[in-house]
Amino acid sequence: MKWIVGGLLVLNLGLWIAVGWFHPQPASKTHVHEPLSADKIKLLTQDEVDALPKADESGDARQDEAYACYEWGSFSAEGLQRAQAILNQHSLVATVQQKTMQEALRYWVYIPPLPSLQAAQNKVGELKALGVDVSFIIQEAPWRNAISLGVFKDERLANKLFEQLQRQGVRSAQKGVRNQEKGRVGLLINDMSAEMAAELNKQGANFPGSELKQVICQ
Repeated sequence: MKWIVGGLLVLNLGLWIAVGWFHPQPASKTHVHEPLSADKIKLLTQDEVDALPKADESGDARQDEAYACYEWGSFSAEGLQRAQAILNQHSLVATVQQKTMQEALRYWVYIPPLPSLQAAQNKVGELKALGVDVSFIIQEAPWRNAISLGVFKDERLANKLFEQLQRQGVRSAQKGVRNQEKGRVGLLINDMSAEMAAELNKQGANFPGSELKQVICQ
C-alpha cells in the first residue's frame, strides 16, 4: 500500500515539473513610450484653436450651395438669343423648349412707357413712396421706359395686384396680356445655384413678360 501512495506522489511531482517547464512565459514588452517632455507641450488659446483649418474647408464648395433646376422664359426668337448669350457667359447649358400660345400667355400689370428714362425713374420713386417696392423699368423696345409691376400666369393674381395698386393710389397702372405671339420658347436650366438664379432675376428689365421659376429636374 505504501508503495502505491509513494508512486502517486512521484507521478504528481513529475506532472507539476512538466507543467512548469512548458508554461509559456509572458512576452516581453518591446514598445516602450518615450517619457513626455513637459517643456515641449503648448496649450493653445481659443483664438489659436479657431484659427486651425477646418476639416471641411478643403471640400467641394458646391456642398455649401443649393443647386436646382429652373425654367426661364418665355422668349421671342430675338429674346432667346440674348438669354442664351447671358447663360453662355456663365458657362450654363440650357435646353430649349417650345411653348404653345397658351403656355406662354402671361397677364401683366404695368405702367405704360414714359417719355424718358428719367421720367420712369421718377415714377419708381413715387411708387416707393406709396409702398410699392416691386417694380422695374423695361429697357426693351417697344416697351422701353414702361414700368413692370408684376407678371402672372394666373389672371386672378394679376387682378388681385391691380386692385391692390388701385387702393394704394397707383392710378396709372394697367393690366394687359403678354406673349400672345407664336414661336415663343423657354429655357430649361439644370444644376444652377440659387445665387446664379438671383442674378438672372435681375435681368427682368431686359425680358419683359418672362419669369424664372424653379422646377422639378428631369
